[in-house]
Amino acid sequence: MKKIFLIISSLLMVWHYTVKSQNSTSSPYSVYGFGVLESTTNTINSGMGGSGVALPSNGYLNYQNPASLSALDSLTFYFNIQAKGIINHYSMSGKAQSNFDSNIDAFSFGFRVARFWGMSFGLYPFSSVGYTIEQENDILGSSLTYPVILEGSGGLSRISLSNGFRLTKNFSVGLDASFIWGSTDIVETADYSALGQNNIINTRKWYFNNLLLKYGLQYQSKQKHGALFAGISWQPETNIYATFNQTIEDESTTSYYENDASADDVILPNMYSAGFAISKDKGWTFSADYSFAKWSVLNDYSTLKGTFSDSYTVNTGIAYSLPKNKSKFINQIQWRAGAFYSDGYLKVKEQKIDEKGITAGLSLPLSRNGNILHISYAYSLKGTSKSSLVREQYHTIKIGFSMTERWFSKSMFY
Repeated sequence: MKKIFLIISSLLMVWHYTVKSQNSTSSPYSVYGFGVLESTTNTINSGMGGSGVALPSNGYLNYQNPASLSALDSLTFYFNIQAKGIINHYSMSGKAQSNFDSNIDAFSFGFRVARFWGMSFGLYPFSSVGYTIEQENDILGSSLTYPVILEGSGGLSRISLSNGFRLTKNFSVGLDASFIWGSTDIVETADYSALGQNNIINTRKWYFNNLLLKYGLQYQSKQKHGALFAGISWQPETNIYATFNQTIEDESTTSYYENDASADDVILPNMYSAGFAISKDKGWTFSADYSFAKWSVLNDYSTLKGTFSDSYTVNTGIAYSLPKNKSKFINQIQWRAGAFYSDGYLKVKEQKIDEKGITAGLSLPLSRNGNILHISYAYSLKGTSKSSLVREQYHTIKIGFSMTERWFSKSMFY
């Protein structure tokens, strides 16, 4: 228990400093709602198109379904850390821009508490905000305009405790309890220098927090030459509590207005996922998921016009490894590929901001005791250039390191 407490304390300290220093997104679409929602997939699942609702936590921690934790090995402690880097290319109306963003993607560990019970603890980014938008505003009663710069930053984090319970030989259930917290900032600078006046800075900050639950169910059946898996998960609609602070001042820090107030809760919608997977003794695994979220219930905190609409996502992927042979390194590598499509929950200028992509990945053993390096790559397209909107191209690389240790077995001396 002392080791576990030390790990939790260390993770919280590292997370506190890394989330303050990293730039997680530069997408202009992060102006809406909580910002860009972060993926909740392990590097392994990311290489399989993001699929994994039906897959058990067999040798790794599957974040997509808490019921999967019932498959954790009874004598092994699992630790995982992963990070990602994103090369973004934005294009709009003949203009183009590129950025590089990076962030810590997950800290987590897990172990089996009892024969039928697996548990994990994790820290993950929940959403990211990062954008700069320039526009011209009219001066009332004249033909003059003045430039305005909108700068957004911040994001939400998630700390999670997940439990998976095996009910029978074939069925498992799970519960993930997460605490969501964080803040998003909008700094609006009105440039009055051409009019001989000080610039006015309007800073708005929202603080969010609440508990978020997710339920899971998995089924598995051994077949003659492999296994069949199925899974579902449900995240019920949740009100995220919000408070609001606004400060208006000029460049000389002369304050004109300051206000602290409660704000309307932000509704996170019902989210449903279902998936199935097939594994073969020859080393093949196929996985596919379908997800639906009722985003039309979400109210918006952005300063730009946009609406939220119900969305669906399809993820599919395969994994392959050669017959096991510890004397040959290539036989210990697992290869992955996949694809995904989401019609998007955001609608701007009557255009759905959809996203699609292809993925690849592999796992490389680093030692004989279970330390593994996981790498995944995704190429994705988001949005459209129609109606003067932004089309985004992403190259995303995730790197994860998983470590296992036999904490719960007694040493034998001869």
